[in-house]
Amino acid sequence: MPPLDTRIQHIGTAEVKTLVNEGFYPSRQPDVYWHDPEWSIDLVIPPANAADDSYSLNIRSSNGTTSTVKLPEVYGQINSITRAPGNKAILDADCGGSCTGFLIVDLKRAKVIDDIGAEDTTISPNGRFILYDRGFPSHVTDYENVYQLYDTLKSPLENACGYLPNDPKHKVLVDDWRGFQVYPQKPGQILCSEPEDLSDDNMGTNFTWAPDSSKIIFADVKSGIMSLILVTMPVGTNDLPKTATYPLVGSENVCAGATDATGHAHCDYYVIQSLGWNGDVVIAAFHHQFGTPLDLTLTIPVSKFIPIGK
Repeated sequence: MPPLDTRIQHIGTAEVKTLVNEGFYPSRQPDVYWHDPEWSIDLVIPPANAADDSYSLNIRSSNGTTSTVKLPEVYGQINSITRAPGNKAILDADCGGSCTGFLIVDLKRAKVIDDIGAEDTTISPNGRFILYDRGFPSHVTDYENVYQLYDTLKSPLENACGYLPNDPKHKVLVDDWRGFQVYPQKPGQILCSEPEDLSDDNMGTNFTWAPDSSKIIFADVKSGIMSLILVTMPVGTNDLPKTATYPLVGSENVCAGATDATGHAHCDYYVIQSLGWNGDVVIAAFHHQFGTPLDLTLTIPVSKFIPIGK
């Protein structure tokens, strides 16, 4: 079988090669890389029938230093490599089924310093932030999508929002209590807060970063109403992200009259044509494929979003 399709992009001064196709096909893993004037980071694929079939990274610095980092064996597919601030790299990784995650690599120390199980990871254009879904947090008794934010300028410990009761010195990093929970939120809570309910699950979609990485917008549907969710990124490492919502109600209720192909009332991601940015204004376009005809474009200043708790 041929390797999976890839694409080559130029991001700033970097040339980047990433996977295109979705799906888990480790036997078809292609080479992926990130090359910029400071660092060249290449995925090393082991030979067929090698005794150790885990991947590694070949890291070369601009001063000629070369090092190799072995990656956790559980990950059978590496989708992308992204430079992050502070001489770090982010690897979007996959081990099949719902087993996905991301790795943080310290390039100078040539070491994997963090490994988090996650779904639907989206990385900010500047490589600093990772927004991801913790679909099965252990502190919830039912399925619930919980969206958390990881800041690569912080250490792994600083990206922990909570610790085990029997870990007073905070030495154990637990996946469920990692990152900062940005949605859903209860007023006054932003770290490891409980979901707002155990039903009518949140399912975010159309995640769109502002070009300067200062904000991200996405959509969520609960109880038949779509809302746009705005997360504003922290500036300093002691700051916290801020979340605000814009419910689409009244004349802007894009779920009104939406059905699936069988005619049953249903509103989901397919009513969204696009989400985008024009400075501090969100441009959102909607269209009904089925049901009541709708073609609607909204221009929504971020000042119109309501901070959670207000």
